[in-house]
Amino acid sequence: MEPVPGNHKEYMKPVGHFAIDEGLRRALVEEIRVADYVVESDLPFQVHNYHSLSPLETVRINYDLSGSVTQYEIKAQSIADGCHYSLHRIPSLDPTKSPNLGALDRWRMVSSPNIARVHEAFTTRAFGDNSLVVVYDYKPMASSLKHTLLDSRAPVTESLLWSIVMQVVSALRVIHASGLAVQTLDLATVAMSPAGRVYINSCGLADVMGVYAGYTVEAALQNDLHAVGKMLAAILAMSRENVVMVQGQSPVVIPGPGYSTDFKELFGYLNRRLTPVIAIDDILRLAGSRVFLELDAARRETDLLSKNLKLEMANGRLTRLICKINFITERADSTMDPEWSETGDRYLIKLFRDYVFHLASEDGRPIVDMAHVVGNLNKLDSGSHEKVMLMSRDEKSCLVVSYNELKRCIDAAYQELMTSPPKPWR
Repeated sequence: MEPVPGNHKEYMKPVGHFAIDEGLRRALVEEIRVADYVVESDLPFQVHNYHSLSPLETVRINYDLSGSVTQYEIKAQSIADGCHYSLHRIPSLDPTKSPNLGALDRWRMVSSPNIARVHEAFTTRAFGDNSLVVVYDYKPMASSLKHTLLDSRAPVTESLLWSIVMQVVSALRVIHASGLAVQTLDLATVAMSPAGRVYINSCGLADVMGVYAGYTVEAALQNDLHAVGKMLAAILAMSRENVVMVQGQSPVVIPGPGYSTDFKELFGYLNRRLTPVIAIDDILRLAGSRVFLELDAARRETDLLSKNLKLEMANGRLTRLICKINFITERADSTMDPEWSETGDRYLIKLFRDYVFHLASEDGRPIVDMAHVVGNLNKLDSGSHEKVMLMSRDEKSCLVVSYNELKRCIDAAYQELMTSPPKPWR
């Protein structure tokens, strides 16, 4: 039995049309694989409400007044919701200073696409010392800018630097509007994903540790913006063409001839070479039309995800329909009557199943036609009044029935299964 021939071949689409974009699928599968993978280590299996601990990255966070601290980033899975989180551990706390865990209450309300959101903080001795642990959203495959750019000596373009600046400033705009400041902003505390998404990855840490308690709010906000300039300087310093050597003085970082005038002005502005006061509105003015490039990139990503979500939504609908058909066909009922699926409406469902999935050519070769399968299931799901001819396997009986009638048969048989009484115990 073969599909009814038609004039639709020029409109037939490849199998990939019915599935998620292959590049997006591979990226998502890799993110899931990385999230679920647990590296063998000497970390405890469980800390607080988190288990399956796996080391990620170790960075050194510098403080203007208090020196620096080592931060161990650890991936873990929550017992409460099963999601993965990033635990930032600060080891060997000073026993005479208690961390201000309540300082995170305001940070929990801050949300931005460029912020790894903070959830909670706690102290623990599970690591063999008195450690502070701050819990953030886990961003699969993202690593610090220090590791991504500096340690890896990755090539840096002006467009990449503009993108980093605008994403970080976008997050700072939200943070500063809430009356808060990061105060730990540098290449070690800003992460970037393989897709170029940038995240501030240390929100609230300075407040919990109380290392900048003497700063005014305005000074803290200015320090955040100046820190963006310091980040640019550290990245540019990787290339000798951006470093000017002056006899008797420390080397000076200045964007080389390959950079635009706008970027050079931005660099000088963020490093307080043009004015001592930095404002986010002035940064946006310097960015100019480059802001639209970021918006366009975000919208293209949204369009791609929306398009593929619609495909997966349709696939999920068809999957439920396939499950219903297989629940019904070739199945005995609660009285163990082997003819249950061979009689009445259930027989039509079995014939339809054969027509959709078990086609064969005249010479007996199996026909595997995704377009045929998807097309018939869509007609069935929509309850089309178009009729289809169904034939038994021995080709001795032939029935003509509409997709709408088949849909009613499936719904009735499935409901009968759902309401079937329990089988008597023997």
